[in-house]
Amino acid sequence: MKKQSVFQFVRKYFMWFLLLFFTVLCAYVCFARLDAGLIQHWDEARHGVNAYEMMKNHNYIVNTYNYENDYFNLKPPLSYWGIILGFRLFGVGVFGMRFYSALATFCTFLLIAFYLYRRYGKTASLCSMMLFLTFYDIFYWHAARNADADAIYILFFTVGCLALIESAYRPNLLWICGLMFSLCFLSKSWHACVLLPIGGLFWLFSGLYKRMKLRHYLGLFPCAIVPIALWAFARYQYDGMAFLGQMFGVDVTQRIAWSESSNPNYFFFLNYLLHSRAVLVMLGTIAFAVLFALLMRHCNAPVQRQSAMKCRFRERALPAVLGLTLWILVPVLVFSLSHTYYYWYVYPIFPALCLAASILVQLCRNACRTGKQLALFACVFFLPALAALHYDRVTVSGIDDLEISGFQLDLQAAMEQRPDLHGMDIYVEKSDNEYKESSYWEQAGLLMAELSGDLKCEEGGVEAFLEAPGSALLIVDPAYYEKYEAQLSELETVYRNEYIVVEKTE
Repeated sequence: MKKQSVFQFVRKYFMWFLLLFFTVLCAYVCFARLDAGLIQHWDEARHGVNAYEMMKNHNYIVNTYNYENDYFNLKPPLSYWGIILGFRLFGVGVFGMRFYSALATFCTFLLIAFYLYRRYGKTASLCSMMLFLTFYDIFYWHAARNADADAIYILFFTVGCLALIESAYRPNLLWICGLMFSLCFLSKSWHACVLLPIGGLFWLFSGLYKRMKLRHYLGLFPCAIVPIALWAFARYQYDGMAFLGQMFGVDVTQRIAWSESSNPNYFFFLNYLLHSRAVLVMLGTIAFAVLFALLMRHCNAPVQRQSAMKCRFRERALPAVLGLTLWILVPVLVFSLSHTYYYWYVYPIFPALCLAASILVQLCRNACRTGKQLALFACVFFLPALAALHYDRVTVSGIDDLEISGFQLDLQAAMEQRPDLHGMDIYVEKSDNEYKESSYWEQAGLLMAELSGDLKCEEGGVEAFLEAPGSALLIVDPAYYEKYEAQLSELETVYRNEYIVVEKTE
């Protein structure tokens, strides 16, 4: 192949190679060693227990914790169904439990890139991929690599907001907005209500209300309400208002009241965002886009738009600017005013920041008509690109620094070695519990007991274990084993490592 042919081939397909490279990189971050990190005590463990017991009970409406109705985790069941799907596809285990979250995040990544490619161009699509991978937190804390509801909620939130922006030209897409609202609600309950002020303000200030007809409203409201109503009706058949009433009375009002006493100021989320490396990289990219526009103006090279068929930037400016602005500001304002201080509540604004920065980069690229202007474009955006690539590397390297739990690993290893012990009652006594007394099961440990051996977790520690009738298991740390060595040494030691598993037979 001649040099000229090689150059033409590289020039033609280089951008596609980069798009493929970052797609594979995102897939790696989402799925590689997905089962390696410890199960977190937060929502991940609770959701995992709820989903596992739903599957065991063959009841996909009522969530239970340790086989009793759960009135602590007051979320609708869509995220549990995602976990159950992973169990069906990959077997009961940590990978299957987390698969749906990883898939949802990967789909969000692809959705943003595809939307930008179709609406704006390949440069915007590539930029979004680079920027998305700088979101270290969204991959490792409470979303992509954890079995929480947040990843799937972010996906539905993103689809809904993009459909809202596009509805300025095709009002029929409001039906998708309504459906995404209901799916957001079925994933994270009242968090979905953040979409209401976003949609209402967009409807008002974009002039969308002038273009909507009766059929649009008749399509919107059933899509938004019917799925929620069907689930609420099904849940009501089991325990009346016991669950549904507490969804608002406990999950909203009490949490806000408790958060207000713990977080009296209004700047938690702003402080978090301004200390986020991903946000700083995107704000820097936006700032450099403004700098590029100023330099082009100084050089008497006004921004030119491409053909209307290719990008149509001008006619899409108002809906995009308004939609992205509301998408970013409303969640921050709502959760700041409610005094909550869970930083993952504002994860849904990250795709909007990514979209805004990427669109501006594409606008700058489209303004370039000469080799000198392209060189200026490359020089101006060299630093933002370098920063994005650096933090992409940090995100990828996080897979090698996953936190593990000796307790969870030992429990899992014991059940792998002795499958004949599956289904037994098991007690616990250990001194390193984070939030419960030593003789009580914490959420992550209880989930691992269920996933690894379908064990039935009992409270009371060593003393309850010794007094229990019939066969049972006990997992203890060395300190408690030494304390009760006289009694425990007479029993069979099933497994010994950082923790010790003992079996008592009838």
